[in-house]
Amino acid sequence: MFSRILENLYSVLTSTKTTIVLFGLLMLFFLVGNVLPYGGNYEQIKVTGLVRRVIVGLDLLNVYSGPWFLTTVGLFFINLSLCTYKRLKWTIRIRRPATLAATSLAAHRNVLDLELPYSPEVTTGRIETFFRNRLFLKKPSTIRGEDVHAGGVYEQGFVHYTWLSLAYHLSVLLTVIGATVTFLFAFESEITIFPDAPVKVPTVSADTRWNNWYGEGEDFIISENEKFDLGLKEFTIQYVQRPSAAGFPRRGIIPRMKQTFSLGGLSIVSKKDQYFPIEYASHLVIYEDGDPVQEPFVKVNTPLHYRGLVLYQSAYDYKFDLYVDGEELDQVEEGKYSISGMLGDFETGQVVAGTLYLKDGSKCLIEPFVKFIFTPLDVRGDYGEGEKPIPETFKVIQGKNTDIKGKNFRVENVRAATILSYRHDPGVPILWMAVPVVFFAMLFRAWGRWCRASYIVQKSPKGSRLLVHVQMFGVWGGEEGLTETLKTSMT
Repeated sequence: MFSRILENLYSVLTSTKTTIVLFGLLMLFFLVGNVLPYGGNYEQIKVTGLVRRVIVGLDLLNVYSGPWFLTTVGLFFINLSLCTYKRLKWTIRIRRPATLAATSLAAHRNVLDLELPYSPEVTTGRIETFFRNRLFLKKPSTIRGEDVHAGGVYEQGFVHYTWLSLAYHLSVLLTVIGATVTFLFAFESEITIFPDAPVKVPTVSADTRWNNWYGEGEDFIISENEKFDLGLKEFTIQYVQRPSAAGFPRRGIIPRMKQTFSLGGLSIVSKKDQYFPIEYASHLVIYEDGDPVQEPFVKVNTPLHYRGLVLYQSAYDYKFDLYVDGEELDQVEEGKYSISGMLGDFETGQVVAGTLYLKDGSKCLIEPFVKFIFTPLDVRGDYGEGEKPIPETFKVIQGKNTDIKGKNFRVENVRAATILSYRHDPGVPILWMAVPVVFFAMLFRAWGRWCRASYIVQKSPKGSRLLVHVQMFGVWGGEEGLTETLKTSMT
């Protein structure tokens, strides 16, 4: 009784239908995780009623760490493991030398059965020449039956389809393992580095799911040898002047089409002081025990790999010293200043410093400048309902005094900082190995042509009897075409 239950369970877990059902459930979870704000707050959900109760009850904002998803992944892993084991046993079995007999070969549905007026020796030579000329390779085989003169197995194809199937089964297993390692042990964070102010970067983190569930949690301590110092030697930004089409209609498809295809074409102009960053890069310094060991460059799409971390160039920031009437001001909040005698909001706009590439290909250094935005308060009630005060923009060049609303503004010491995001993901090497194998193995399995031909030659009163069974796999396969060609060649 118990053995029968185990057999039925094994049959279910190794079924292709089970794989399809589990894969469909995973697709449903992935859809939910992409539609709903993963890791968000339930206050963000605007739906009510049954839908909201389902979202809250199943904790679908944390779907990838919920028990339903993890259970499905676990069952999917067990299903793939058992299917791989079953396929491996089958692959080993079918790769043994084939045993050929006239009765078993004739029982196949699409067998070619020919009575030929040649001797068995001639028929054997012609059939083997036919397969060799088409780059078939002879495989080991044994023959049963006293009336059989000759027989053999020929195969054509780069890799046997069963090995391809086994390869992508194993690779999908590795993909699940890699994703699980990432889920448990990956972490990421962000750092901002100003020149001459190195920051410490930890190579481990308490903020991993494994540590939160099974580790030390908040008591996790990062030792000094698990950190390194990262400094910024230089941060560079390259700009071009922002182009725009002069006189191009702001609305309407027909007016825009007329302007685009007019005889004069579009007139492209570049607005003054409207700079567009095209590249920014960080010249970093890595310190170990206080000594510099490397000076790498990090750009967008050119990350730094160091001690298990991958550091990406994600953004940049600026700091500067602002003086008003000779007195240095501090920000009252991020980017905003409180200036005596100016009724309104005074805040930082664009900060520009770097290299400008002109239209002719030449380049020049930009005088660092800061644009400030002043939005006056409507203290006199000059604006009606729904109207807002119009913001004004002022440009202050570093080291030069600028009059704004009767006050003397000066900017000094404009300095750039790099913002790097870094990530530790031990599952990535596993995925890099597994995913290409999955893709190419499934590609060759589906589209690659693999053929196996088994034949037997018997003596007969008229000369000889030829039995041939052809099996083809892949989109380009087709037993009928090869069988007809073989029949024509032999007769």
